[in-house]
Amino acid sequence: MSMAADKQRRNRGRPWKPGESGNPRGHPPKQESLTSLLKEELDRISPEDTEGRTWRELIVLATLRLACQGNRAALQEIWNRSDGKVTKEIELTDNRIEPFVAEVRLVRPDGEP
Repeated sequence: MSMAADKQRRNRGRPWKPGESGNPRGHPPKQESLTSLLKEELDRISPEDTEGRTWRELIVLATLRLACQGNRAALQEIWNRSDGKVTKEIELTDNRIEPFVAEVRLVRPDGEP
């Protein structure tokens, strides 16, 4: 193989010279996502609220009310957000050299998965 052919083969997929950008205009501007739109709306004052609270404040109050009424999903959300999700540390030891797969199954005290 000639030197010119070898150099051409090595540079395949690299049409730009060192220091030259393949994307001179840069990354396109970030498009608005549903998340960003929702975050904006949550910080707006609710037109229905006579006390001038934001949607975010009203949602927090509604979640607290549901939790006080015994709504399990609301209670869990509050606990997870305030204290963090409950985790249990498990230590696995194995003296074998080869990798292994550990299967973890959570079982309720009543024996149901």
